[in-house]
Amino acid sequence: MKKVYSVFSLLFLAAVVSAQVNITYQVDITDYLAAGNVLGANGIRIGGNFTTVDATSGVADWSPADPSCALTDLGSNVWSITVTYSTAAIGTEQLYKFVNNDWGTNEGTDATNTIGADGCGLDDGAGNVNRTLVIPGQDKGLQFCWDHCFRCDGSDPVLSGINDITYLNSASVTPNPVQNVTAFSYTLTSAQNVSLNVYDMMGNQVASVINNNAQPSGFNAVTFDASDLAAGNYIYRFEVAGKVSSGTFIKQ
Repeated sequence: MKKVYSVFSLLFLAAVVSAQVNITYQVDITDYLAAGNVLGANGIRIGGNFTTVDATSGVADWSPADPSCALTDLGSNVWSITVTYSTAAIGTEQLYKFVNNDWGTNEGTDATNTIGADGCGLDDGAGNVNRTLVIPGQDKGLQFCWDHCFRCDGSDPVLSGINDITYLNSASVTPNPVQNVTAFSYTLTSAQNVSLNVYDMMGNQVASVINNNAQPSGFNAVTFDASDLAAGNYIYRFEVAGKVSSGTFIKQ
């Protein structure tokens, strides 16, 4: 049975036991550089309303030239920063964007950007496109391709740290794009408990399709009524034996 949650009901009540929340923001600039852009001398920075949202790690508001806004080069064109928030920030909206060197070379200025169109940010209609994140009640990591809502290989932007899938094979969704009802199909190499959830492009859970239910070995399929979802891109995530496999679908 499908369950639809509001954004605020997903702010994990367990957060009250923690004094802070750590959010890791990463950007992959591989495609950005391949398009002919040049990395600035000061590297990749981040701009956003961090102090206003109560980020306790001292990241300055909308000041990418400030040293506090500098990302770390992880290699392979991936840059990263971890921002710490107080629990008072949970449920508030963080606006941000990645910046090459300083303003004028920031995300959202290229007409090919899909941040607003793909649902992980907002276009205010005045030339500003900002990424958005409702601060969750637990630590979270996100990696985006520059100017897009996915990683550069098109995969789920949420960092799980879990890549190896032992029991789950051939997960898919058909039809895709989805108009109303679709079917998730998957094959298990042995009987396992399975969870299947749907997320928007900001990483907020919008539906629970399978809630840790026992499933038999072999081919399985479950239908999902997506009629309540707004048009846009969504992520589906299977969890089997503590390991995660994910994909995307489009709701028309």
